[in-house]
Amino acid sequence: MNTRRFVSGSSVILAGWLGATFFNEVPAQRYPKLDKKPATAAVASEPGLLVAEVKPVASPVSVSR
Repeated sequence: MNTRRFVSGSSVILAGWLGATFFNEVPAQRYPKLDKKPATAAVASEPGLLVAEVKPVASPVSVSR
């Protein structure tokens, strides 16, 4: 199989797949509900879980010295 046929065939398949997914309607119930809280706040609010505080490590201004 030569390169031109492979690239042309792949582009046709990809364009067909993208077209099918573009015109396919997906109901909103299939998407998970998005929370306004960040993930760390959601974990910390659950009872029984302990969350350790992470502190940044001081690093020198230049590492190459």
